[in-house]
Amino acid sequence: MIFETTKIDVNANTLKRFFQQKTGNPQLATKDALCRFLGYSGYTDFVMKKTKKEEAISIQTEDVVEETKEHTDDTEKNVNSSQLDNTSNKVTKDPEEVSNRIYKKNKWYVNFTAILLLAIVGYMLYTYKLKDMYVEYLISKIEFTTSQVKGICPLTVTFSYHIPASLFEDITVVYEEANGDVSERKLNENIDKINATYIYEGEAFCHLKYKDRIIKTIPVECRKTGWSVFVREERKKIFRVFPMEQAYNDSGYVSLPIENVPQEAHTNHMFVSYVFYKEKLIDGDNFIYEARVRNSKQENAVPCSDIIMYIHSDTAMHGFAMNENGYAYIKFISGENTIKGDEYNLSRFNFNSSEWHVMTIKVVNKKTTFYVDGEEVLGMDYNEPLGYANELTLRFKGCGAVDYVKVYNLDGKVVYEENFDSDKRK
Repeated sequence: MIFETTKIDVNANTLKRFFQQKTGNPQLATKDALCRFLGYSGYTDFVMKKTKKEEAISIQTEDVVEETKEHTDDTEKNVNSSQLDNTSNKVTKDPEEVSNRIYKKNKWYVNFTAILLLAIVGYMLYTYKLKDMYVEYLISKIEFTTSQVKGICPLTVTFSYHIPASLFEDITVVYEEANGDVSERKLNENIDKINATYIYEGEAFCHLKYKDRIIKTIPVECRKTGWSVFVREERKKIFRVFPMEQAYNDSGYVSLPIENVPQEAHTNHMFVSYVFYKEKLIDGDNFIYEARVRNSKQENAVPCSDIIMYIHSDTAMHGFAMNENGYAYIKFISGENTIKGDEYNLSRFNFNSSEWHVMTIKVVNKKTTFYVDGEEVLGMDYNEPLGYANELTLRFKGCGAVDYVKVYNLDGKVVYEENFDSDKRK
């Protein structure tokens, strides 16, 4: 309180010694601070005013005594004596009263300022931090799911959602078609299901939006039965779907001409995929899938000339990648298991992507084996069944080329075959 009033810091031990009279001569700074706390301008001011008041009391007392000598009435003496006592007490108590008033006033200001600051800090903390944290917490509790993300177009998908009531008014659903068309709608209830029909082949989306911010996205894959060509440049968010006819050539294999690829996708991150879709194509846990492929300069291969082979179901996939350096970002995947990056060095195969190779995936009772030109590359197990496989994908960093594709059951019977022969197309 002394510091708040005078801006002079007096040590607690100094005060203790002073009030216990254990110091004979306190420092002037200590006396100065105490006098300022009592309402004086300093110790000198205190001495001067205190001396004047004592003199005034002494003079006033002598006058009263002389006056009482001239009166003989006892009553008047008692009255004058009482007045003298009151006057004396009033004069001598003035400094303490001033000090108490200053202390109470300062204490009120300090308390009021502290409460005001706490209120301001609390409001700002709630507005700029706690409120945002609470909103983020509620957003994390949103449920937004679907059981079907792939199918033949037009594809109707059912989305289930559960949204906290306090966020509901600011939530909308945005449907994005594969061709770029976008529509938006409000929800009727905070817990419900909604249906959306996607018409165009390719990758579509359903976005859940809070105010102007997309908080959840579910990708939807619309397929047509048969073959299509997909061009993707993920960093530029480019995705195009072309009919397979644009990739046919007279040499008896398919390879999309580079002039058919959008110019903005001509980068080192361009991928071209040849995709076949058929519902319930084969048991995804027991099959043999092979393809003859190449990714050469003639097919505008992009370093490292990746060649990737996938087979998908609605829930999972098997696949592996080969390239000219023996490394790939995703090397092997089977069900819930994945081997990524440089965990496996395949340089021992001396894989030349410019030459034709036969890549094979064989799955027998949840054990997957990958082959290149009949030589085993890797075997891996998985636990969760895939169900029916329905999609074949051959993906290239560049345009790539596919000579033929075959799918067998484990008895060696051909379930599906495509040779891309020009005679057959005619």
